[in-house]
Amino acid sequence: MKLINLLLTIKTTKLIKPIKLIMPLKFLVFALPLLLCGCTNLNDMNRKELDEINFIHAMGIDYEEGEYTLSAIYSSDSGADPEKGKAGKEDIMEASGATPYEAFEELRLKSKKIVSVANTGYFLIGDSAARSGIKECLDFISHDETIKMESLIFVTKEMAAKDFLGMGIENEQTIQADLEAVEQKQLRLITRNDNTLINLLNEMRQGYYSLLIPYLVSEENAFLIRGYAVFDELELKDYLDMDTSSGINFVRNIVRAYPIYPEAGISLSLTFSNTKLKSDLEDGDVKVRIEVYFETMIEEAYADVNIFTAENLSRLTARQNKYIEDIIKKAADYSAETGLDIFRISRLVENEHEGEWEKLKGSWKESISKIKYEYDLRSKISKSFIY
Repeated sequence: MKLINLLLTIKTTKLIKPIKLIMPLKFLVFALPLLLCGCTNLNDMNRKELDEINFIHAMGIDYEEGEYTLSAIYSSDSGADPEKGKAGKEDIMEASGATPYEAFEELRLKSKKIVSVANTGYFLIGDSAARSGIKECLDFISHDETIKMESLIFVTKEMAAKDFLGMGIENEQTIQADLEAVEQKQLRLITRNDNTLINLLNEMRQGYYSLLIPYLVSEENAFLIRGYAVFDELELKDYLDMDTSSGINFVRNIVRAYPIYPEAGISLSLTFSNTKLKSDLEDGDVKVRIEVYFETMIEEAYADVNIFTAENLSRLTARQNKYIEDIIKKAADYSAETGLDIFRISRLVENEHEGEWEKLKGSWKESISKIKYEYDLRSKISKSFIY
C-alpha cells in the first residue's frame, strides 16, 4: 500500500498524463503475485502429470475389413524419461475403430493412463492401410495439436504395422532405438529426410507426381529401409528395390553416400554428387537432360596391377559413370513402363515452361511414358588416404 501511495505522488512531465503511468503500475503491483503463483501451480501440475501419462514413441496404423487399428509403443516401466523422449521397457497397446480418430479414442479409454503423442517420432502405415489410401491416416496424425511435424512416416512392406511392431516386441527389440537407428542410417545415405509429416502433407496436395515413402522390413532383429513405396493418388501401387530407389535419389540430388563396384576387386564410395535437370518441349513432347557430376574414393583394390595409372583410372571412371547411369536408367524405365512420375518431372516442366504446362497438365499421365531422357555423367576418382 505504501508503494502505491508513493507512485501516486510521483511528478510527471506534461507529455505523460499521471493516469496513464499510474494505472498500469497499480495493476502490475496487484497482478504480479497472482501471475507468479499461477506459474508455480502450473509447473507443479506438469511435474505431477508426468507419472500419469503414457508417452507413445511409435504408432502403427492399419486398415482391415472396414476398420482402423492403432498400435502404440510406449514405456511400461519407471525407467523411461518422457521429457527427453527416451524409452524404458516397451509395451504395445492396440485399439480399433471405424476411423483413425475413433480408434485413438478407444486407445485412450483402454489405457490406464493419459495417452500422449507429443513425443511420437515415428508413424508406421501398414500395407493394407497404404493400399486403401493414406489420406485418412495423414489427416488423423496432423489434426493433433501436440504432434511433432518432423515425425517420420514409414510403410511396413507387405504386412500390417501391428504385426511388424509386435514381432519387434517378441524379439525383445527396443522399437524406438531401432527406429532411431533407421533414421540415422537414412541420413548417412541422403542429405535430407523427405518422409517427414510436414513434407508429406505438402506433397499430398498435388496430384501430378508420385508420392514416395520409405518402406521398412525386419531382418535379423533389426529394421531396415529397402527402398521406396510408390503412391499414386495417395494409394500404394508398388515397392521399389534399392537400385531403383537410389536412381531416384540421384535424380532428386539428395545422395550423400553410395557404394560403387565398377569391377571385381574394386570398391568405391561416393564422396560428392551434384545433379542438374533441364527440360525441353518439342511439339508437346517432353525431353529431360540429366547431368550428374560426382566424385568417389577408392575403398578396396584387390588387383595385381597399379590401378592409379592414367589408363586404369580412365577405365574405372568410365565404368563408374556407366554404373550410376544404369541405376538412373532403371528408374527412368520404370517410370515409362508404369506411367508414374517418380522423378517429379511435372514440377520441373511447370517451373521451366509455365505457359506450356497449362496445356500439358490435363493429360500429364499420358505424357509420362513418352518422356525422352538424355544422360550426361562425369566423375572423378580420388585416392584413398591409405594409398
